[in-house]
Amino acid sequence: MPRKALVLTAVAFVLALGLAADLGWRAYTRPRFAVLVEGKLVGGVRNANTAQQALKTVEEQITADMQVQVGNISAKLSVRPLDPKERPVVVDETGIGRALIATIPSLTQGFAITVNGRDIVGVADLNQAKAVKDGLLEEYRSTVLKDAAAVEVLKFQETIDWHPKLMRTENLRTVEEAQTILKYGTDKMAQYVVRSGDTGWDIARSYSVSPEQLAKSNPDVDLEVLQIGQTLNVTFKEPYVHTVSVSKRVAKEGIPFSEEIQNDPNLWPWQYAVVVPGVMGSRELTIRESRENGKVIRTDVVDSKVLSQPKQQSARQGTKQVPPMGSGQLAFPVVGVITSYYGDRPEGYHFGVDIGCSVGTPVLAADNGMVTFAGWDGNYGYAMHIDHGGGKMITWYAHLSAFAVSVGDTVKKGQVIAYSGNTGRSTGPHLHYEVHSNGVALNPLSFYK
Repeated sequence: MPRKALVLTAVAFVLALGLAADLGWRAYTRPRFAVLVEGKLVGGVRNANTAQQALKTVEEQITADMQVQVGNISAKLSVRPLDPKERPVVVDETGIGRALIATIPSLTQGFAITVNGRDIVGVADLNQAKAVKDGLLEEYRSTVLKDAAAVEVLKFQETIDWHPKLMRTENLRTVEEAQTILKYGTDKMAQYVVRSGDTGWDIARSYSVSPEQLAKSNPDVDLEVLQIGQTLNVTFKEPYVHTVSVSKRVAKEGIPFSEEIQNDPNLWPWQYAVVVPGVMGSRELTIRESRENGKVIRTDVVDSKVLSQPKQQSARQGTKQVPPMGSGQLAFPVVGVITSYYGDRPEGYHFGVDIGCSVGTPVLAADNGMVTFAGWDGNYGYAMHIDHGGGKMITWYAHLSAFAVSVGDTVKKGQVIAYSGNTGRSTGPHLHYEVHSNGVALNPLSFYK
């Protein structure tokens, strides 16, 4: 036989085998049974058990509270031998299950999002379930970690997963609603607009939640520094998920300069002059921050790079002494009744005497001298010191409401120097009066007969 004839014969044989194999496979896989739901053809299956398995899977998902609405779902399904003239599409268990569920308007096949294996909230489909989880992490990244140079860890403490589940249509949530439920424990969230005088503690108490719960609902808000008009979220349950992260950020920090101070006998002790200003240095820090639900629980400096060195400051401090000015005989500084004496008392040692008087009562200089301090002095409130000569005797006047003289002024015995008040740590209007001799506070009353 010629070679060309042999080749044509071989090709024909191969094509015949292929056709025979294809026809054989089609015959093997062709549906044999028709599946009907409520009398309508859904598709065809080769094995009738496929339809029964689909029915069983749906029935397992029907809970007791759904049963009334569902009725007898098995009556909706029927299987018969396929007519040779019918050419239905091939359907699997999932397709049959969906067709059965579609006959119950109040139910739908959704996806339940689980936290540590517990069903929490339902969404319409797999893509939405993934979007809920991914969206929560991305929101955290774009808000809490917006200044991060690198994110090393970003995850939930809990295990979040999902699975198909038959559920009531009204129980489906949008992606945003599902995220709110996971973040706050509920999708019911109140909003409060901060008003004048509000504190975080007051707002939390008005909603019967703890300040810690209020803080968790507002991770980007400092509840110690509220602004009028600021909107706060208020929720009432514990979150289902807790986000943890480890990130790095880069920050610049100033390096303080040192100071060299020289004594200057031409300046008074309260006078200070900068000769050569200091210059702050700077450094760049790489900081690793570990957070839980936005709150920093650990901070580590992993790298530090000096950008510029600080430059020392040079200054002069006065040492000029106040000349002898006092007479040695002290006048009583204010008209009033002594309400607390020098010495021990329950709240601590009292280094002077308290003289009760109304706010605005004139306070008199106990002796001739020079004002060396006039300003705010912590618990003393507004206070004044008068040096009566060389620092050997200094009188102090505290809790004042106003000053009548300034630092550096010379005053005469009995001159009005200030007005009594109720500033600083004070239980009522009065003048606190001290006498210091050679740096030691003595009982002021020992200077009066």
